[in-house]
Amino acid sequence: MLTSISDGIWLVAPRVPRYPYSNSIYVEDDRPVIIDFGAGGTAFANVPREKIELGLISHFHFDHIHSRSLFPNAALMAGEEEKATYIDPDAYFHFHGYDLWDELMPNKREMYGNVIKIPPDIPVEPGFSAVHLAGTFCDGDVIQTGKYAIKAIHLPGHSAGHYGFYFEKESILFTADIDLVRTGPWYNSNSGSVGDLIASVQKIKDLNPRIIVPSHRRIQNENIFSQLNDYISVVLDREAKIYDCLKLPHTIDQLAAYRLTYPQQRDQYEEFWEKMTIRNHLRHLIVKGLITEIEPGVYQQV
Repeated sequence: MLTSISDGIWLVAPRVPRYPYSNSIYVEDDRPVIIDFGAGGTAFANVPREKIELGLISHFHFDHIHSRSLFPNAALMAGEEEKATYIDPDAYFHFHGYDLWDELMPNKREMYGNVIKIPPDIPVEPGFSAVHLAGTFCDGDVIQTGKYAIKAIHLPGHSAGHYGFYFEKESILFTADIDLVRTGPWYNSNSGSVGDLIASVQKIKDLNPRIIVPSHRRIQNENIFSQLNDYISVVLDREAKIYDCLKLPHTIDQLAAYRLTYPQQRDQYEEFWEKMTIRNHLRHLIVKGLITEIEPGVYQQV
């Protein structure tokens, strides 16, 4: 489905923009552009795919890159911070944190195959697949497409090289996985960061966009400040609960047992991501000087 955001800027949306799908943007200009490739073949059927010359990728997660092969003439660009994840499987697994599986999930074999069924209009399965990048961008870089200028905005926290894209003149910001869903942010990977995420939300507030286009919700143009506050409050409330628990010594396993992220865990992947979330909060609290590791793997308030 195509929805006009502004003259020549289109939202490309799957029927439901939930994983394994995500929203994309089509820029109809002298240099036609797609931002993110997660909308799937059905939604992209309404886009002149062979005419697309440039693809901008917000970050390396599967639900943002899986349909890139539908655009054979698009040169692909992604954030400099994550360029290794597109060519090196070790970097890909490390950024996700899968190399920590044995440490966090002892005696549990990682499940192979898909946790969910991949729909037929998604052309590839999850997992590492090399992506040829024509180049990378950094914070503040501007990509000219003709009448539009697209500014790359580094918004780490969800992942280290997570980017938004800002049409400054039109005051439209594609925020990718700073998606304003009511359950709050996902920052559970090894390259996720609580501190970076808080700073990225503040950066969006400072930009003060008129319209936000997130990856997993519809276009947002009302109460943006309050939505951002509600969104990040999920992280702050979770961290306050973890800090309160650490009046007494706790391990990651003990903290994860409270299920602050996934109250109704469906599988061992959600158990793993629960522990990764705790791990990232502990790293943030240590940096802030509020807790310490009193012995290997055991944490307590200072």
